Amino acid sequence: MPSSDDMQGVAGLPSDRQVAWRFAALTGGFWRGASARRAWFWSLLLAAAIILSVFANVTVNRWNGWFFDALEKKDSESALIAMAVFPVLVLIAAGLGVVILVARETFQVHWRQWVTGKLADGWINERRFFRLGLSGYEPANPEYRIADDVRWATEPVVDFAIGLLTAVITIITFIEILWEIGGALQIATSGGRVTIPAYMVLAAIVYAVLVSLLISIVGRRLPRLIAARNEGEARLRFSLMRIRDHGETIALARTEPSERRAVAQTYDGLVRRWLAMIRQRGRLTWITNGSGALVPVVPLLLAAPKYLSGEMSLGGVVQVAAAFVAVQNAFNWLLDNFMRIAEWLAAARRVNELADALQRVDGEPPGDHLSVTPSSDGLLRLHEVTLIDRDGRTLAADIGLSLPPGATLHLSGELGLGKAALIQAIAGLWPWGRGEIALPREALVTVVPQKLHLTEGSLRAVLDTGLTRPSEPLLEALRRYGLSALAPRLDEISDWDKELATGDRQRLALARAELEAPDIILLDEATSALETDMALELIEELRAARPDAIILAFGQSAGFAEAATHRLVLKRAGGVVRMAGADKARSGAHAELAE
Repeated sequence: MPSSDDMQGVAGLPSDRQVAWRFAALTGGFWRGASARRAWFWSLLLAAAIILSVFANVTVNRWNGWFFDALEKKDSESALIAMAVFPVLVLIAAGLGVVILVARETFQVHWRQWVTGKLADGWINERRFFRLGLSGYEPANPEYRIADDVRWATEPVVDFAIGLLTAVITIITFIEILWEIGGALQIATSGGRVTIPAYMVLAAIVYAVLVSLLISIVGRRLPRLIAARNEGEARLRFSLMRIRDHGETIALARTEPSERRAVAQTYDGLVRRWLAMIRQRGRLTWITNGSGALVPVVPLLLAAPKYLSGEMSLGGVVQVAAAFVAVQNAFNWLLDNFMRIAEWLAAARRVNELADALQRVDGEPPGDHLSVTPSSDGLLRLHEVTLIDRDGRTLAADIGLSLPPGATLHLSGELGLGKAALIQAIAGLWPWGRGEIALPREALVTVVPQKLHLTEGSLRAVLDTGLTRPSEPLLEALRRYGLSALAPRLDEISDWDKELATGDRQRLALARAELEAPDIILLDEATSALETDMALELIEELRAARPDAIILAFGQSAGFAEAATHRLVLKRAGGVVRMAGADKARSGAHAELAE
C-alpha cells in the first residue's frame, strides 16, 4: 500500500468519469469551427476503413472454413481455388491496414495540433503564464502539460475509438458465426438430454464477463497510482531544472550538497510511487497472462465433443475457434487496454487542471482587489493603493501619486518587496490589494527589466513588438542605443541570451521599449550595468522618442536621479518603509511599504 505521501496530490481529485467528460468538453471544439472539415474527413475515413477491415477479417474466417473442409474431404479442386483467392484477401486486408494507419496517425497529429494550440494560446495570451504564478492556481509544470501531456491525452483516444469500434463490429459479426456453426450442445444426463442453445456464444460472453470483472476489481486503483507516478516525475524534472536555472548562484555559494539531498528526497518519493504502481500491475498480470493462455484452448475444448461426434467438420472447428478468440478479444478490449486507459486518465487529468487554472485566473481575484480605471484627465494616478500578497501580508500601504504626461518619477530608497508588487500592479498583473490605479485612457504600459529575456532566434524576433516593421527602423533603433555592431546581424540566429553582456542587453531592452511606443514606461533597475553618463544619454534618447510618455524609474540605477522631474524617496523605520521625502509630488502624496 502506498503511503499518504505517495498519494499526495491525487486525493480529492475529480472522478475518472468527470475527467473524461471534462476532457471531451475541452477538446471537442476540433469538430467545430475552422477545423471541422478536416476533423470530420479523417474521422469518417478512419471509421469506414475500420468497418471494412472487420468484414475482411470475417471473410478470412469463412475462407478458413472453406479451405480446411476441402482438405478434410480431400477436394483438391476446391482447395486450389481457395489458395488462389487467398492472396486477393491478403492484398485487401493489407491495403485497409495502410489506410487505417495513415488516417489514424494523420488524425492524431491534427487533433494534437489543435489542442496544443488552444492551450498554448490560452497560456501565453493575456500574460497568463505570469499571472498563473501570482494567483496560486498554477499547476506544476504547465509547459510539460502542453508539450507532452497533450500528446499522451490525445493519441490514445484515437486508438481507443478504433479499438472500441472494432470490438463492437467484431462482436456483432463473429457471434453470428459462433451461433451459426456452433449451434446447440446436447448433454446426456440421467434424466434425459439437456440442450444448451448457442453454447459457444454463451461461453464467450460468460468468460469475457468474468475476466472483465476481475480486471475492474483488481485494477481499480491503478489510474490513481499512475497519476501519482506522473506527478512525481514532474517534481523530479522541476528539481533538476531548478539547479540548471540557478547554477551560478549554487556554484558560488557551494550549496550543491543541499541541492543533492533535495533531489534525492524527491527521487525517493518517485521510487515509492513507481513501486506501488508496479505491485498493482503485478496483480493484473496474473489475470492477463492466465487469460491469454486459456483463450486459444477454451474454444477447442468446447468444440471437441461435436467434432468427435461428427456434428462439426474440421473447417467448422477452425472457424469456431477463430471466431471465439475474435469475440473474446473484442469483449476483453477493456482488459487489453486497461493500462493505457489508466495512463490516459492521468494525462487527461493534468491537461484538464491546466485548462481549469487558465479559466480561474481570468476570474475575479479572491478577496480584496485593486480597481484599475481610465483617468479622465490623462494623468497617472494612484489613490490610497495598498498592496498585499495572496496570503494577506501587506507589501505596500496607502500609496498616492499623480503624474502628468512627460513626467519622470524616480522612486528610490528601501523599496523592499513592494517594488515588484507596485510595478506589476501598474502593469495590470498584481490583483491583490485595495485602492485605485487610474491610467490614461487606452494607455500602453511597458516594463523595462534589469535583465531582458532574449528568446533563441534572431535580433529581429527580440525586437518584435507585435507590429510588422521593415528593417530600417529596427537598425536605426540599434544604432541610437549604441548597438551599431549588431546591426549587420539583425537576422542572424543565435542564443543572444548567452552572447550579449548585461550592458548590451539593457541597451537592447531600451531600444525595444522605444519601438513598442508605450504611454507609460516602468524602468526596473534598467540601467544598472551602465555608466551614469551613458545611462542618462540613453534615457534621454527614450524621452526624445516618447516625449509624452510617463516614466517611472525604480531603484538606484545610473541616470535615474539625473533624468527625474519628480522624486519619491522611501526609507525603512521600525521595520516599515516610509516616504522620507518627495519633490514635485502632489500635495499629501505619501507611501508606506512593509517588508
